[in-house]
Amino acid sequence: MIYLNVPFAQKDQAKSLGARWDPIARKWYIPEELQEQKSQFAQWLTNEMAYTEPTAKTQQPLHKQEPAQQNAFFEQAALSAHQHSVADHNTEVQKGQTLSQFLNRIQQVIWQNFAGGHWIVAEVGSINERRGHQYLELNETDANGRSIANARAVIWKSQAAYLLQKFQQETQMQLCAGQKLLMLCEVQFHSQYGLSLVIQEIDSSFSLGELEQKVRDIRQKLVSEGVYGNNKKLVLSNDFFRIAVIAPPNAAGLGDFQADADKLSRFKLCHFDYFYSSFQGEQVEKEFARAFAEFTQRHQNESYDALVIIRGGGAKLDLHQLNEYSLAKQITEMPIPVLTGIGHERDNTILDEVAHSRFDTPSKVIHYIWQQIQSQAMSAQQNWLRIQRVSQQEIIRLERQSEALWQQVKQQSQYKLNHWKQVTLIPFTRIEQLAQNQISQEKQMLSWLIQQVKQNGEQQVERQKQRLFTLEKEINQQAYSRIRSSKQQMQDWMAMILNAGPKVQIERGFAVISDQEGKTIVSKQQALKQDKLAIQFKDGNITVSVDKNQN
Repeated sequence: MIYLNVPFAQKDQAKSLGARWDPIARKWYIPEELQEQKSQFAQWLTNEMAYTEPTAKTQQPLHKQEPAQQNAFFEQAALSAHQHSVADHNTEVQKGQTLSQFLNRIQQVIWQNFAGGHWIVAEVGSINERRGHQYLELNETDANGRSIANARAVIWKSQAAYLLQKFQQETQMQLCAGQKLLMLCEVQFHSQYGLSLVIQEIDSSFSLGELEQKVRDIRQKLVSEGVYGNNKKLVLSNDFFRIAVIAPPNAAGLGDFQADADKLSRFKLCHFDYFYSSFQGEQVEKEFARAFAEFTQRHQNESYDALVIIRGGGAKLDLHQLNEYSLAKQITEMPIPVLTGIGHERDNTILDEVAHSRFDTPSKVIHYIWQQIQSQAMSAQQNWLRIQRVSQQEIIRLERQSEALWQQVKQQSQYKLNHWKQVTLIPFTRIEQLAQNQISQEKQMLSWLIQQVKQNGEQQVERQKQRLFTLEKEINQQAYSRIRSSKQQMQDWMAMILNAGPKVQIERGFAVISDQEGKTIVSKQQALKQDKLAIQFKDGNITVSVDKNQN
């Protein structure tokens, strides 16, 4: 084994070339497969570097050897231990070997036969941070959930920040308990602290694949049960009068939702009931089940038009904690449409899939509800105007019909009068009197009919005008209220913007960093390109030099 003298600042460069870390010697070394290319490590080689020629039995890691090779390894290890015991025979016969001597021999066997890194799949049972180091408990379970293997692992402080940040950037979630990982580990055995694994690398693509597989399994199970699309088949009402909301308490997304929902409640346009549940952590399923039960009980007493599930912004890991079969199954069994606004535009949960409608954010959910109520109000107003217009047209039609009837009566009366005059002249007076009486009766009847038509028409018009006046007054009041609210909100935003300026931030204790030309520096990469930087504090400026040797 060829050791290298690698400064801390150059460890990433050495690692990228294939060098590995020996946790016992606390040094970097050239692995066996790269020893023929040791010229690329020349800058870290010295004449004093230790070299150990690997033996035939250590040419490949144990986990890659054939069974016969593994047996040969253990036989060789036993022979080595026996030879070592023979060398100390006189001492051991009388006193036996000490525990530290025995464990040190085990340590040498592990070190010689498990050198380098090994890719291991395990689930994180727990993770704790102490003095910058990350300590993990790894475990493996069988198909029945019984634990069949456990081990301790550690990510040293020198690697922790890099690995955790890389894992979070690639998966958009933090490393935590319950995740299944593919890790490059080096075996470390200490006579005092026992066996542990030193994690050198984490394959992020494996973790993402595990999470996506869980979603696929839930989806397939719901499809096989025939309930996957049940909620989407329900008819979403065009009118919203009562809505149930499930959300985490004190969430920012809930506040955005309530800001508009409270306005609808204030005008008694729509009523909202809130049920609370955590959306992350170990209590998600339990608290969601309780919220669903409370909703169901309330819905039986007085039905809701829709159930809204909102969360707001958060880490991507929180989304995967919602991917549980029990939650998705309960949504498919809901008697009313479910609207989700969990807070991610590009990432869906299984809850979004089985819900009736999916929205990106809580604000978009309440905006949709607001638009529906506003649309129905506008439709009602248009219907009212249509009724008014049809009523006026009907009045005009009746007036024209009455006039036509009157003209018809006059014509018929004149015709009859002339007819009877021609038929007979003798009873003319009598006929004339009868005609006059008949005309008078017809006139009275027509006058009464016209009066009735006018009275009915005027009453309907007056009622419609009164309802139109009331509706117009309500619309104006709502419009004025919204204008005042928007004006106040704009004033609040202007105040917030003015209070967020650089001068205000400096007065609060922050500092502004700029280059020699006065341009603001906002990142480490920009700072490393400068020779000097100016730092502006509340009470004055100072100039500092940049150390470009930092990585």
